[in-house]
Parts: sequence; C-alpha cells; structure tokens
Amino acid sequence: MQNDKTVSRPGIYRILAAAFSRPKPEISGLYRSILEVHAILQPTEGSIVGLHATDSMNLATLAPEHLRLFVGPGHIPCPPYEAVYRKDRPDFERGLVMGPSTADVRRTYLEAGLDISKSYTDLPDHVSAEMEFMQFLCAEEERLAQEGSREEAAKLRRTQREFHKNHIEPWVGDFADCVLRSTNSSFYKAAATVLKEFAKKEADYFGSG
Repeated sequence: MQNDKTVSRPGIYRILAAAFSRPKPEISGLYRSILEVHAILQPTEGSIVGLHATDSMNLATLAPEHLRLFVGPGHIPCPPYEAVYRKDRPDFERGLVMGPSTADVRRTYLEAGLDISKSYTDLPDHVSAEMEFMQFLCAEEERLAQEGSREEAAKLRRTQREFHKNHIEPWVGDFADCVLRSTNSSFYKAAATVLKEFAKKEADYFGSG
C-alpha cells in the first residue's frame, strides 16, 4: 500500500516503531509525522480530530507516560508484547510474556537473516521490534524491485504477508485498544489509532496482493 507520495510503507512502519520505543528528544517531530500518517489513513473509528502538532509535546511529559503504560515499575496497563494478547494460547499462558509466539518471532527474524543485537535488552515480540522487522522487509522488497530482482522481491512480499497474518493481525488491534482506554496522552492516542488502522489497511493490501 502506497498511501501517499511522501509516506511509504517502510516509512509508516518506521514511524510506528519509533512511537512505541523509549521516547527520544525529537518527540515533537515524531508526533507531527504520526498526525500526517493519520490524515492519510483517514480512520473510520477512533478519530483523533482536535489533536494537533504542538511544541509542548516534549520528552519530560511523555517519558513518564511511556513508563507507566509499557514498562513499569508496578502494574503495566498495556504490555507491548505479542505473547500477552494471543487468544489462541492455553488459558494458563494468556497474559504472560515469552509464549510460543515469542520464539516463533525470533525464528522468523533469523530466517530473514536478522539477529537481535546484543545491546537489545527487550523481547523479540515487542511491538516496536515487529514494526522494525516489517520496515526492513518492505524496504528490502522495494530495493530489490528497483534493481529488477523480481523473484527475490516476491519472496520478501510473501514473508511480509505471512508475518503480518501470523504475528501482527492477531494482537495489535487489542493492544491499540488497550492504549486508547488507558491513556489521556494525545501522542499515544494518535499512535495507537494509526497502528490499528494501518494494520487493517495492510491486511487488505496483502489480501488483494
């Protein structure tokens, strides 16, 4: 799906990966990018009408909310891990990290020629890690297509489709809904809305591709 000449599929995945990572000082620019993508996607639900880019969006206000929502200490309202939300797991495993889906995500990364950096201290099924993986696949597909390597590009398209079906569709909607229920932060409400809507658009895109 190419939503706009200035916002590519890899670009949207890059924005989403950054949105749910630990906040960095350039947060105002990221927020503007999220709102630009929202305007392109035009969600039919979860509207964020009335939100706007503002210089008051800063690290000092966002970092504590990031910790509260996704990291802790204490109760974590919206753990950002696929394994927590998988409804196909046995009852005694639901709501826990490090489930079978976590291992499968790691295996998929390795099969694509990627390994997790030793400096990365989080789990492979963190929403940002999955968004970064999709960004990589999309960017590589575009590069190979431009070079005329159609067969290799098609393989990466299939990997994207399978990963999205098996590891994004089953949970990001529930995760996004959790964020929308659990925060008053305009940044995270906007990011969650874009995540949910883009996942739907991508499902349609792969279904027709």
